[in-house]
Order: sequence, then structure tokens, then C-alpha cells
Amino acid sequence: MSGVRRLVTFADQGVSSVSNFVAVAIAANVATAVDFGQFSLAYAGLLLFLGAQRALVGETLLVRYSRTGDLTPATASASLGATMLVAVPAVLFLLAGALLGGAEHAELWLLMAALSPFVLLQDAIRYLFICQARPVLALLIDGIWAVGSITAMLLTARSGGSLVLVLLWWGIGAAAALVVGLLLARCVPAVVSGGRWLWLNRDFSFRYLAEFLTLNASTFAVLYLLVFPLGAAGVGALRAAQLLFSPLNTVFGAIKTAVIPELVRTRGTSAFRSRLLETLAIVLVLALGWGAAVLLLPASAGEFVLGDTWRNAEDLRLPYALQYLAMVPYTVLLAYFRASQANQLSTLMRGVLAALTLALPLGFAATGSAAASAWGFAAAVAVAAVSGLMAVRIRNRSVRTADAALEPAD
Repeated sequence: MSGVRRLVTFADQGVSSVSNFVAVAIAANVATAVDFGQFSLAYAGLLLFLGAQRALVGETLLVRYSRTGDLTPATASASLGATMLVAVPAVLFLLAGALLGGAEHAELWLLMAALSPFVLLQDAIRYLFICQARPVLALLIDGIWAVGSITAMLLTARSGGSLVLVLLWWGIGAAAALVVGLLLARCVPAVVSGGRWLWLNRDFSFRYLAEFLTLNASTFAVLYLLVFPLGAAGVGALRAAQLLFSPLNTVFGAIKTAVIPELVRTRGTSAFRSRLLETLAIVLVLALGWGAAVLLLPASAGEFVLGDTWRNAEDLRLPYALQYLAMVPYTVLLAYFRASQANQLSTLMRGVLAALTLALPLGFAATGSAAASAWGFAAAVAVAAVSGLMAVRIRNRSVRTADAALEPAD
């Protein structure tokens, strides 16, 4: 049964990722270059708060409440209330964008501000269902959003609708999925309880949020700083090469939602190790297979996917393939740390990655080579994974030493 749950959760992650990609593609097709630039800024801001909500609320739910009977109706309502609290700064941020973007773009930013609570709450209910071992319901509400909104967006785009109208349908789809989710969950957000829930879980939620913000800050900072040694074209080549491996990002994201709850439920049993090794084997095969496919990608296919950028990104495939291969043990270790509630070790490993992601690509890019910078990204992930493995070995050795000290002498 647990295997079926994991497959359904992986499917849900795939539906969520693909539908978001299609929605952005439709928006790009109806927008002018300037309008799409404004939308990209607003969407990036929304994604930032969505990631913060997942770290602050979603991951805390999965790690602390996935065991059967731990998630009570009151806790479920409080977690949704916590998401509402995250929605407040998201709305304020997007409203500020409406002021700064000028009158001609204010409508777009105002719409994104109005839609953001629906998007955040719908995502929170996904995590709620997965935590309750009911991923079929998460897949259902994501399917409702995907099918309903994308169909309406396509019809609106074909009839010559504006970007704002297209995005309105995207938001209506999120609201419809949210209503269905609330009915199925049989709970409503409790904002006051949400604040109390965050405080009671601060040892988890605030740590996870800090990890998320640190990693994102270093990633965003390095991309902007790389413009100086590499130029905009060099940074574009890095992003294009990364795009070729984006399906693996969906796989790594699904590990958090599909595997961590199952590990939490089997913690302290023989099945825990089996689940971990099974995950490592499956993801390793997927990473090797996709990496080989990208490395063998013919130029015609690469140009079809990336256009003229292919020529700059072509030579970056090998370092990125190795980077994503290193992401396998890194992500599995993160799942192990989360499920074991070894929060200090996860913070250590992710802190190493954040620091090296900022330092190594910039240091290697001093030669003016985008390929050297790509090797820097790969080295950062590899060293972070090794640091995580060393932390596990040191921890296990300490546990064995402590156990031996407690054994009675002969």
C-alpha cells in the first residue's frame, strides 16, 4: 500500500510541475516582451513565498505529523491558518510591485496579489492530504486545477484574450481546487491557531525556513554576480543547460512529498532502511538514464528545445549531468535527516551547499568560462553530499560509543 501511495504522490508532483510549466508557456504566448517581464517578476515573487510556505508549513507537517493519528482536525486547521499568515506578506509584496511597476502594469500585479492566497492555500492542502496518507486527494485537486485552468487559458488565448484575463482563469482554477480541497479535508483555516502552531513548531518550521531562504539567497546572488565575469549570454547558457535536466527537479521534489512521510511512518522499524535504499536505487537509475539521454542528445533536438542558446549550452551538459548525479545522495540524505529529525545535520549540509554555491562557481568563473562555472556548481553539490555522509558517520560512531559506554562491564 505504501508503494502505491508513493507512486500517486510522484504522479501528483508531476501534474503540479507540468501544469505550472504549461501555464507559464501560455502566458508567454499572449504577452508582449515587456508584459511577460513584469509577469515573470511577479511570478518569481509568488514562487518565493510558495517555497517559504512549503518550508515553514509543508515540511513541518510531513516530518512531525505523518505518523498515523498525529494529525488531528484542529492541527490541520491550524496549519492552514499558518499558511494564511504566510499569504499576508506575499500579498503585500505583490501590492508593492503594483506601485513600483507603474500604472500600465498595476492591473497584472494586483491580480497576482489577489490570487496568491488561493495558490498558497491550495498547495498547503496538498501537503495536508499527503501527510494524512491520502495522496489520491492531492492528485485530484491538482488535476482539477490543471485541467480546468489550462483548458480555459488555452481557449482565452486562442480568442485573443489579454494576459490578465488568461491569468485570471489560472487563479479561478486554483480557487476551484481550493474549495474542493477544503470540502474533502473538512476543515477551514484557523488563523489565530495558525500563529500558535508556528510558535509550537518553531524548532522545525523556523529552521526549515532559514535553510530555504539561505539556499535561495545564495542561488539568486550567484546568478546575478556571474553576469560580471561571464556576461548575460554566459548566465543564459548556464540556465539553458540546467533546463535540460529540469525533469529531474520534479523527481527530487517528489522525494520530499512522497518519501519523507513514508520514512516517518516506518521510523524505528526494519522497513525504514529498505525504503531509503529503494529510494536511492530508483532515483540513481533515473538520474543516470536522464543524464545519458541529455549527453547523447543530437544537435537538432537541442536546437529545437533551446534555439540559438543550444550552441552556448551544449558544452555544459557534462558538468550538469554530474551535478544532478551528485544531487541523488544529497537529496536522499536530506530525506533521511528530515525523517530522523536530525535537523542540525540537515542545516549543516544545506549550509555547506549554500556557501559553496556562492563561492565555487564565482571562483571558477574568474577565467571567463561558463563551463568552469558549471563545474563549480557540480563541485558544490558533491562536496555538500560528502559532508552529509561524513556527518552521518560521525553521528553513528558517537551513538555506538555512547551505547558501548552504557554496557555493563564483564
